[in-house]
Amino acid sequence: MKIRATKAVTWIVAALALAAIALWPTFVKQRENAARAASFPAPAPVNADYLLRDRTIAFWEGMVRKHLSDDMLSPRQLAMQYLQRYRERGDIDDVLRARSMAGRSLREQPRGNIGADVALASVEVTLHQFKAALAETKQLERIDPTEIQMRIREASLDLELGDYANAQRIIAHLPPRKSFDIARDTLVARYDELTGRLAEAREIFERTTAEQNSILDTPAQQRAWFFFRSGEIAFEAGDNDTALDDEDQALAIFPNYADANRLKARFDCALKRWTECRDAAAASATVVPYPETLGYEEDADRALGATAEADRIADLIRTIEKIGNAQHISDRLLAIYYAEHRIHTADAFAIARRELRARDDIFTEDTLAWAAAADGRWNEARVAAGKALRFDTENSLLQYHAGIIALHFGDREEAKRRFQKALSLNPSFHPFYADDARAQLARL
Repeated sequence: MKIRATKAVTWIVAALALAAIALWPTFVKQRENAARAASFPAPAPVNADYLLRDRTIAFWEGMVRKHLSDDMLSPRQLAMQYLQRYRERGDIDDVLRARSMAGRSLREQPRGNIGADVALASVEVTLHQFKAALAETKQLERIDPTEIQMRIREASLDLELGDYANAQRIIAHLPPRKSFDIARDTLVARYDELTGRLAEAREIFERTTAEQNSILDTPAQQRAWFFFRSGEIAFEAGDNDTALDDEDQALAIFPNYADANRLKARFDCALKRWTECRDAAAASATVVPYPETLGYEEDADRALGATAEADRIADLIRTIEKIGNAQHISDRLLAIYYAEHRIHTADAFAIARRELRARDDIFTEDTLAWAAAADGRWNEARVAAGKALRFDTENSLLQYHAGIIALHFGDREEAKRRFQKALSLNPSFHPFYADDARAQLARL
């Protein structure tokens, strides 16, 4: 009996030792994360500037009416306020108003009016006129070749246009990092994220978010945006709890933030938390009815058995394409929605091709690949998928799409590699595709 007891104790001690060894990397990582977080600056009180946005705009509108000529400042300030209200509320008319005011400011002072030039370039980016924005930015660089912020802006536009080589060249020649170098770090993190270095991107952006969150006079929406993006990167890395927490933090800073609720809906749908998904999607769509967001709401309603409501939302998305997308800023989102739901696939392909003329980045190529596959255009799908994964980007959806396309052509090893990578990044990356990836692997 004593011998048996001794053996039992020995096995228990051994098991505890093995458990401790297994948990040691997690413990070390948690200690490292805590130490890194402790080194970040403390958050500043939130500046709820959005509550005064209409009043501020009314003031500058009055100044514009009062000074009908020889005033470049008032229309420039008004353009910037219109753009900020668009970021907060998503009314595309505010972007058009900003374009008008920036143009008016430049007519009053065509040279040296950097603020109006930047406002006009911001309008062009918002309207997905990336080539025009790049031309505007390069013109500003010629005025002052030493202005680093314009170089950073150029590289950011290169990432939208798919000129990753030029973006890399600009990054390589930037001065050494300084404390609170937020624009530079945001660019570098995005480049790393797109080119297959997700862990590095996440580490950089975590620091950048903390630094931005510590600046007192930062607009609330801008502070919230950094948490919104942090959540997106966390989800790509499979850290779903942190992803949801980051979106909640964004909403705490800037309540009813459409982008944060949109990503919450995406994450909750992926985790099959259908009620939470529907609620977050509905909250987001109330502010900005993007097809992607409405698609999450539709999927949640179908999963919850609310078929009539889901059908109504599907009809609304079709209406948005017909009358609510005049500026074509929802093109990629429409193409994704149609391809995902295997409806209007010819339209999805045509819309994705149109979007490619505006920007040829990896996500537009992926959209084209998936839309082409949905419409049975497999050769075009394979070419586009190859361009989308030119850097083997650590994004589960891109990996899964490429796996399905490879499988269609009988390339089992390539399909297996893509499915494995998609699931290794985030085993819950999609409410349906993650399960399908596991099922496909079981058959390969």
